[in-house]
Formats: sequence, structure tokens, C-alpha cells
Amino acid sequence: MKPIAPKLKITAIQRCSRANLETTRSEFELLVAKQEKRLRNFIIKHFRDENAVEDVFQQTLIEAYCCWDSFRGDAKRATWLFGIALNIIRNTARRSPQYKFHFTSDEDLELEQAEGSDPMQHCMKNEFSIKLESAIGNLPNDLRETLVLVVQHGNSYQEAADILGIPIGTVRSRISRSRAQLKSIYDLYMD
Repeated sequence: MKPIAPKLKITAIQRCSRANLETTRSEFELLVAKQEKRLRNFIIKHFRDENAVEDVFQQTLIEAYCCWDSFRGDAKRATWLFGIALNIIRNTARRSPQYKFHFTSDEDLELEQAEGSDPMQHCMKNEFSIKLESAIGNLPNDLRETLVLVVQHGNSYQEAADILGIPIGTVRSRISRSRAQLKSIYDLYMD
């Protein structure tokens, strides 16, 4: 007995008329051309594995194209695209524990050069980076996601609010609480 191949649900593409399909395709291609580098960098911040980055990038584009007609217009198309990417990143990270850790090969470690001539200073900076990364990882999910969007990705408070679907005041509050929690680590290593 042959297994039945599942039908792909690409209803947004099927609903487009011929003329509308061309318009949708050109608008989509323009959005991707403008946002491709930013979107890849956004995904790279979450995954160091090139294959994972490419997979999430492709999934984001497919999802955005398939849902093009369902865009409500509450935010900019770019913000909507980054929201899709963030949801896919969350789902991938939640389902794939191998993406939570970064393993470095011995060859990479041997090629790494210490910055500056003071080994103690290099060790302190390295230890600070590890502690800070750990502290950020230990923040509650809502605080961490907001902090990463604003501080690491350079999104404005309004863009972060749009991506997360929360009021801008909540973004400000979360950033303030995140910084307060991380300040103790900064004070310890930067004195």
C-alpha cells in the first residue's frame, strides 16, 4: 500500500489571482531585498550554526510569503517579517536543544589570539563575557527577549513592542528590570 503524500497548505498563494500574484511576488522580493542582511544578522544572534541560520531564514521567507495576504497592517511589513522570524527561532530553539549550546573545535581554539598583551586582563574580560552571557540566559524569557531585541539587535523600543506584540511601556519596564539585574555583574567586573 502506497503512503499518500500530504497536500501542502499554501492557501495564500493559491488564493492570489494571476495579476495579484505578480504584485505579491514583487512586493515580497522588494521586502526581502531590503531586509535580507538585517534578517540574517537577527537570526545569527540566536544560532551560531550556519545550517540552522539558513534553515530558519528559509522558513521565515516561506512563512511570510504564504501568509502575505493575512498581514493586518498593524505594523510595518519589516517588523511583521522579524516577528515571524522570532516565532520560528523560539520554536526551533524550544524543540532543538542542540542549538542552545555552541561547541568550539580544538583547531578554532588554537587559532584564537588573545587581545592585548595582558593575559590577566584577557581572562577577566573573558570571564565577564561568560558571566554576562550566563546572566542574560538566566533572565526570565520575557526580559531576555526584550533585552536582546533592543540591545543586541538595535531595534527601537517601538519596533521591539511591535515584534513582541506588547505596549511600548512594557518594553521600557522590561529593559529597566533587565539592566538592574545585570548591573551587579557589571559592577563586580568593571571596578
